[in-house]
Amino acid sequence: MFERFDAKARRTIFWARNAASLDRSQEISVLHLLAGIRKEMPELFSNLKMRESGLDVREASELSMEPVVPGEKGAPSKEIPLDQAAKDAMTSAAGLATKFASKDIEPVHLLLGILRGNAQLQKRLTRAGLSEADIHSFIARHLSSAIATHSDTVSSQRRIVCCGIGYDLHRLAEGRKLIIGGIEVPFDKGPVGHSDGDVLSHALCDALLGAAGLGDIGTHFPDTDPKWKGASSLLFLEHTGKLLDERRLRISHLDAVVILERPKLGPHFPAMREALAKSLGIAPEQINLKAKTNEGTGEIGRGEAIAAHTIATLEG
Repeated sequence: MFERFDAKARRTIFWARNAASLDRSQEISVLHLLAGIRKEMPELFSNLKMRESGLDVREASELSMEPVVPGEKGAPSKEIPLDQAAKDAMTSAAGLATKFASKDIEPVHLLLGILRGNAQLQKRLTRAGLSEADIHSFIARHLSSAIATHSDTVSSQRRIVCCGIGYDLHRLAEGRKLIIGGIEVPFDKGPVGHSDGDVLSHALCDALLGAAGLGDIGTHFPDTDPKWKGASSLLFLEHTGKLLDERRLRISHLDAVVILERPKLGPHFPAMREALAKSLGIAPEQINLKAKTNEGTGEIGRGEAIAAHTIATLEG
């Protein structure tokens, strides 16, 4: 795995070991990794309130200058092993680098890997001013910049672009929760379905599976299987995302329109994009959501149903 680390990620490990040495620790923890990432990526940490959030992470200025990359000539001989949580974070970082179509493991992948395995640390870092969504946005900007910088190389590699469409409709009934895009929208009716009836998530699954040539949502999550009874449709998206990873397909963009007479959905779109993006491991900016009414016509116009149309664009 270490051979995939870029120069900054290798220096991050050095800084982490440096922080562990200062703490007289026998192992490198995720907090030490976080200190190393902070040293290498000051642009992500410059405005954070680390101490106020309860994060005891060493300042970048406390770590020694002029690092020597571990394994190179002149590197300190004393080795400090990683603890299990730090090892898990590095393993997760390798998978995330692949998901984001990066041949190298970078410090930002390590940071995301740490947060994926430590909910408490994630909450504290969010309180400090850095959420997982912020990190996804940073990666998305980084990828866009890299593609623009190396456009000649990228175009010569004949990238594959695939598109898929999705559609779903559910009847509405009183006494059921209205779940759309992974969140509950306050209303007196909700969709009738085997799972939570989330039309937006279902339509997105169909679009993604279609773009990848993997069939449809009924094939992977049949309503005859009791394990999906009442299940969150975000689990469907997580599983679909893993299938895309296996085929080295990356989500470029998702576009969707939800058709519902009422209530108004616009105020809930930010939360929906956050929930959907987290389940798919992408940035919220890669998801566009729209809402339409049916002008009072048909079953949707009468408030008897809800529907969604989606388009997914993949690159591989």
